[in-house]
Amino acid sequence: MSGHIIEVESLVKKYDGRSAVLDGISFSVDEQEFVTVHGKSGCGKTTLLNILGGLDRPTRGRVAIDGEDIVEMSENDLARLRLHKIGFVFQEYNLLMDLTIIENVQLPLRFSGRKDGGRTDRLLETFDIKHIADLTANKVSGGEAQRAAIARALMNEPKVLLADEPTGNLDEENTKRVLDMFELARRDFGSTIVLATHDADVASRASRHIHIKEGKVISEEP
Repeated sequence: MSGHIIEVESLVKKYDGRSAVLDGISFSVDEQEFVTVHGKSGCGKTTLLNILGGLDRPTRGRVAIDGEDIVEMSENDLARLRLHKIGFVFQEYNLLMDLTIIENVQLPLRFSGRKDGGRTDRLLETFDIKHIADLTANKVSGGEAQRAAIARALMNEPKVLLADEPTGNLDEENTKRVLDMFELARRDFGSTIVLATHDADVASRASRHIHIKEGKVISEEP
């Protein structure tokens, strides 16, 4: 399966005393593709994203990100991978509430040691959060917080953006706007996006969606 930025082969995840959360999943994702992983709560979506991001390890199977097999990586190598190649967006935003929006967006630079190079200004403008840049995160709306979370995830120019139910706490208007921002991230920033959702309408916005049921891929649809 060469040439793909994400490769998953025969992925299995089991926890002690439980049946498989993921049961032989295989798929691949091309560079700059926008893919949703769709299924009901408990089907294994979050577990899959955690494994793709190196936050959890599979029981068996193969996972490669940008040509690197991550299953046997050390914790230090996984941390390096997350810092430089993977961005995360979560349902709960995970902003630091006592920091301003601009400070939250710039957090990845603190850990990577990279120069800003004007990237902060570009992200604030692109995601329409420049007007709230100096507000602390606890003083902005849910839609604004999620846009800031996407901007933060893109700060280190990751090749892969993983999003776990990023619209779960948003109303219809903000859901549409945030999904537009993911498409913008793909188109203008070159990100490959894998977004987990239980919402069929959200899943339909992607170029392809992978439907999971009881830990198995049951369909892939354009």
